[in-house]
Amino acid sequence: MNKRKTALRTGAAAIGAAAVAGAAWIALPAEAATTGIVQVVGGNIVTYTAATGKANTVVLTRSGNRVTVDDVFGIKAGTGCSAVSGDVTKINCALAVAPVWVRVDLGDGNDTLINNSGLGMTARGRAGNDKITGGPLKDDVYGGDGVDTISGLGGGDTLRGEGGSDTISGGDGDDFLFGGAAGDRLLGGAGDDGLWGDAGNDVVDGGAGDDVLLEGVDTTGADADSLTGGAGEQDILTYSERTKPVSADADGVAGDDGRTGEKDTVSGTIEVIIGGNAGDRLLGTAREDMLIGGPGNDALAAGDADDILAGEEGTDLFNGANGDDFCADPVAGETVLNCERIGTGPVAAARAKAAQTELDKVKQLVERASRVS
Repeated sequence: MNKRKTALRTGAAAIGAAAVAGAAWIALPAEAATTGIVQVVGGNIVTYTAATGKANTVVLTRSGNRVTVDDVFGIKAGTGCSAVSGDVTKINCALAVAPVWVRVDLGDGNDTLINNSGLGMTARGRAGNDKITGGPLKDDVYGGDGVDTISGLGGGDTLRGEGGSDTISGGDGDDFLFGGAAGDRLLGGAGDDGLWGDAGNDVVDGGAGDDVLLEGVDTTGADADSLTGGAGEQDILTYSERTKPVSADADGVAGDDGRTGEKDTVSGTIEVIIGGNAGDRLLGTAREDMLIGGPGNDALAAGDADDILAGEEGTDLFNGANGDDFCADPVAGETVLNCERIGTGPVAAARAKAAQTELDKVKQLVERASRVS
């Protein structure tokens, strides 16, 4: 194996494992039957397990060491908390130390949750069409079944739509957004985000920042995703989990990307495309592109601008076409055409170093996108 071709795979290969590890739900108190309960656990965490069978509307607030949970149905005070006189829907929890986190289990109705506490939050929507809004710090949200709307707002959030056709917005911060088996809408917002649409016809938009759009494992039939990088300088689309050949270019033509019959649409705001584990066909555009083949015998064809082509494992074909193109360290047996930034001498070395710096940045972005906590 050619070791120079494995470097960019490290972060992408970790994505699947990180996603599984991050999906583990932090256990909350047992689900309430008809009345929700609020309590303090561990001395500095406030938990609320809402009533099942109801459309709860929950607002979390904080004043100093006191956290208040307000619903539209009557709720009970558990350990460390007390009822508010004259308001059966509100509970105060006065902690001996500063609170650090809130956890909410909304149950199975069409619920609404707004985190105005200024604390980080873990929340599970479960069944029902839920609307969950985070706060300025990190939120860790599981939408559950149903058509959910999840907004992270500030902080580095991890937001999972799970079942149903969900709309997930990261907001500010470096967020990680997961869709599910249905067609979801993932909006990264500001920050360097990782967005994984999964199965279904998804709309994925990274927004501002350098984002990573992850196309997941092989699917069958049409899985027509709309893939937009947004305003970042180096937005990345990766098919690295795929085992069937893909063809992709960031030309914005509807339905001509992905594996045969998939019908993805890659917008012109994607600067980097990473192939999968088979023989892929990646094409450049009139803008500056970076094409990374991955394992397999890939065909990489630049466009009219100054592009970077990296084959990785396999016996690849590099075609620089027009522009001042860089073909990253081709090996014996590979076909190399029209690659100007290759050869010996100080000029070639300087060009190669600059291109390698860009490749290293892509590796770092993909690795960061794989970190789901």
